[in-house]
Amino acid sequence: MLKKILYGIFTAVFVVLSFSAALQLGNLVRGYTASSYRELAFFAGFALYLVIHFLLYRPVFAHVMAHELTHMLWGAVFGAKTKSIYVSKDGGKVLISKSNFLISLAPYFFPLYALFALGIYAIARDEHQVWLAGVVGAALAFHIALTIFSLTTSQTDLKEDSNIVFSLAFVLFMNMIVIAFILSVIAGPKKVEFPHYLMSVFTGVADMGKWVINMFNKI
Repeated sequence: MLKKILYGIFTAVFVVLSFSAALQLGNLVRGYTASSYRELAFFAGFALYLVIHFLLYRPVFAHVMAHELTHMLWGAVFGAKTKSIYVSKDGGKVLISKSNFLISLAPYFFPLYALFALGIYAIARDEHQVWLAGVVGAALAFHIALTIFSLTTSQTDLKEDSNIVFSLAFVLFMNMIVIAFILSVIAGPKKVEFPHYLMSVFTGVADMGKWVINMFNKI
């Protein structure tokens, strides 16, 4: 009973947070202009993958592999041991010794390939960062497109350790945060301030609260 009450509270919180995070990311992107070769390469890679995904080929096997590896990685973070892993283009399964909602939902908000490429980008020489930025953009588009595709099918992960509404709100919120973080690394902190974005998310929640209170007072 206590668990249901807590998840009810957390669900309401993350529904509001996810709405604010999406709104603030929209504001960020709407006022954004790519001005460097790295940024242009990032958006070109992002767009190129989407063209390939919708017109030519969906790399489902690579997505399933990333999905199960992410379960395994986040399980290891929480001290879980991997007992077995199975991957095919029709689906996959990883058996670990314990689970929680972060382990269950991690593949939906943690873009494994994009963050791996971003790590290489961060330590690479300047002359290599342009094409690596393109790889990061393509990998991020891969994550977004195939995560949306997978969510259109039945996903037991969404209700294994939580409820579906909480899971979708949490996944949306975390994806907005991750996208803003990646963009801040590619564009640079002077152009996209990640801490400022986070602050704007919570400021947006406060503004929505004031709006609701004002509407209630008028009614």
